[in-house]
Amino acid sequence: MTDGSLRRVLMIETRDLHDRLDEAIGVFDEPADYCAFLSGSYAFRAAIEPVLADQGWQVQRLAPLIAQDLADLDQPRPDVPAPPSLASPAAQAAACYVLEGSALGARLLARRAVDQGFTADHGARHLAAQTASPQRWRQFLAWLEGADLPVAQAASAARDVFGLALRAYDVKALA
Repeated sequence: MTDGSLRRVLMIETRDLHDRLDEAIGVFDEPADYCAFLSGSYAFRAAIEPVLADQGWQVQRLAPLIAQDLADLDQPRPDVPAPPSLASPAAQAAACYVLEGSALGARLLARRAVDQGFTADHGARHLAAQTASPQRWRQFLAWLEGADLPVAQAASAARDVFGLALRAYDVKALA
């Protein structure tokens, strides 16, 4: 892939789902909204992280930290939806794209969490960890662009992973 064409295809092919997810997460102005965000984040990460293999890129495992954040706020762990099949290297890379991309939005979410009194030591551990290495996105893109993967297969898998996220955040998923 040159000029990030795989990244561009993934971005274009998942834009509608990404927008729906961003809208669903929205702005959490109250602790209850933040707790709902944590619940969805745990359900998503706990479903997808165990099925990811290290195929040249290792995503951050945030589900344990989110579980601690939920415990800090006396919130139960939600049910975990079934993940999509991610058997191929292209599907694995697409899942990593979705997870690594979520760190970009996490910067804004971390500021919102701090405004509500949640910190790296109480309730926002996973956001602190997710935003601690701003260079990860560039490093991931370099890895992704160096991979020779079937673009259509990766795009389909990325849509499946976004669909999982929508289910985890309890957004009416698309067909």
